[in-house]
Amino acid sequence: MSQLHLAFVKFHNAMIDKLKADGVNPGQLFDEAQKLVRWHYQWIVLHEFLPLLVGQNVVDTVLKRGRRFYSTFWRREPYIPVEFSVAAYRFGHSQVRGGYRINDNFAGAIFVPPGSGGNDLSSGKPLPPERAMDWRNFFKLSETGTPQLSQRIDATISRPLFQLPFIPPNMASNPASLAQRNLLRHLTFGLPSGQTVARRMGIAPLSAADLADVAAIDAGLAKSTPLWFYVLREADKRADGRSLGPLGGRIVAEVFIGLLQADELSYLCQQPSWRPTLGEGGDFKMADLLKFAGVGEAPVLPSLAEASAPPAETPQPAEVAAS
Repeated sequence: MSQLHLAFVKFHNAMIDKLKADGVNPGQLFDEAQKLVRWHYQWIVLHEFLPLLVGQNVVDTVLKRGRRFYSTFWRREPYIPVEFSVAAYRFGHSQVRGGYRINDNFAGAIFVPPGSGGNDLSSGKPLPPERAMDWRNFFKLSETGTPQLSQRIDATISRPLFQLPFIPPNMASNPASLAQRNLLRHLTFGLPSGQTVARRMGIAPLSAADLADVAAIDAGLAKSTPLWFYVLREADKRADGRSLGPLGGRIVAEVFIGLLQADELSYLCQQPSWRPTLGEGGDFKMADLLKFAGVGEAPVLPSLAEASAPPAETPQPAEVAAS
């Protein structure tokens, strides 16, 4: 994540350089760069990220400003609904792999047990040069590229997420399991069940067969399923884990698009017909952003003799049922 933030900083700086070369007035340079950086990012969210995540039909439906459930009328100003922050947008926990290859010389688990001495990708420490990000491992930057794909969106999460290293172990009030923390938040925030939200949206709830394993544990949970788990199971059963299902997708799309439409500085508000000035054919994707930022090629790495960690195989994480 820190290196993704760095890529965006470099994208901004590259935009400054381009506008200087284009002869933009120095007094307007920063404001123009800020606007174009934001608009290009918003374009990616609206035209690449959301279609992949929820489907183009859902995006088109929400953009028409028809009936909505989460962003039709803001009481005072735009906000993020709790159903989004505590449940639906936590779908990404299911997509996280147990480890990643960062570059040709380094791969590591996302977390390792405290004191184990293994290589992990946790934060809070300086970034050694041998861990420089090769973005070709995460985005398709060429026709022949083979980036690491995320896990399917389903009711399983990688094993390391059941023992978060920054949480003291064996604390019932502060569990180290991410799945348990998500389910407890459902209770703490008093969220409606997945079935309740589905019926309110006019979407047929998941069937008893879809939740048979939950019913085997607790019949009540199968009839009133925590929204976070419901969104994961819906994606699995109704979209084969390749995208969010109709309920989860609608919540996520409505919030993103609603926030963009409510933002007076967004391109949707200021210039709805705007198209990216970068990229190709009036389109702009995350791969284009990385290339323009100058981070689309393999990083220059120290030799293996200089590196602090030997080459590693990409970890293959075990998955554990979120329930």
